[in-house]
Amino acid sequence: MNDYYFIGQIISLGKNGFVKVNSSVDQIDQYFNVNKIVFLEFWGKKKKFIVEETLRLKNSFFVKFFNFNDDRHAQVLIGRKVFDSEIKKDNVKNFYDEELIDCEVYQNGALIGNVKSIFSAPANDVIEILKDNGEEILLPFVDALFEMMDIKNKKLILKSEIGLYDDED
Repeated sequence: MNDYYFIGQIISLGKNGFVKVNSSVDQIDQYFNVNKIVFLEFWGKKKKFIVEETLRLKNSFFVKFFNFNDDRHAQVLIGRKVFDSEIKKDNVKNFYDEELIDCEVYQNGALIGNVKSIFSAPANDVIEILKDNGEEILLPFVDALFEMMDIKNKKLILKSEIGLYDDED
């Protein structure tokens, strides 16, 4: 029986059969080599897919799978979770986006607020932090901004040099 490790989620279409992958692993390129087999989840079952080509544009990562040659065919892949069966669990952030909800966010020892929601944006995921006073802060959810992410204990610690700005009109 295979152990499957969550490595990302397909979030949107690219062009010519490419799909954009939101990664849950560092150095995503190493998990999507040409001819690499990955598994996509369809209705609770893992289906084998072979990577035909990859493309990195700025902070975005795109994958094209064999036999998915146009956007019409690739549309069915949107929203699918991507798994690998050959990596060590230590190399993967083992949590789903939903587990971020209600995590406490700290910076310099002070509680900033709690994660209210997470959503996909073109460049990366964004977390919405709700402060005690009801104000909301939007923050890109990228590894580089965090000193520590302890999802099990519902605690995120921002690096001290990260400036936070309230969304005010």
